[in-house]
Amino acid sequence: MNVVSEFGDNQGFSVKLTEDKIFISAIGNEETLALRGVNGVGVYDDIEKYNKDLEEYNKKNMTPKKRKNLSIGVIVFGVMYAIFGISQGVSQLVGLGVFFAICGVIISKYKSKKQPPALDSFFRIMLTGGDRKFKFDKSGNNAKSIAEFINKVEETLTAYNKA
Repeated sequence: MNVVSEFGDNQGFSVKLTEDKIFISAIGNEETLALRGVNGVGVYDDIEKYNKDLEEYNKKNMTPKKRKNLSIGVIVFGVMYAIFGISQGVSQLVGLGVFFAICGVIISKYKSKKQPPALDSFFRIMLTGGDRKFKFDKSGNNAKSIAEFINKVEETLTAYNKA
């Protein structure tokens, strides 16, 4: 078994290409596919799901721009209130203004603990009877590695179909 190319991510997904087969190992799933049954390969990004998840995330969490605008507004309100209190000689208004200014600073430092959604990527194999998708992590250098792997598979498929 001469391995032509292989790819793996840090989440448990790996694919090996030999001269006549593709070996796929994913979490809870191991498959071997003969190249004669493969019509093509590619990467599929589920953009519709990502956009829907991002919209829900933005509805439930304050975006950095909104948080910045709110904190600036509260700080400006607090400073104006404190200046008004100083000009009127009322120390309670000064204290309340300082309280609002501090609240504005706290709002600016607050960050949501929930992480924004991630784009799901799938290694897709087109077969005669349909297609198969295998989820993998396409972050960092993985995007380049999977592209190189797919190029090798396509070269092997082209060579296999000519033979």
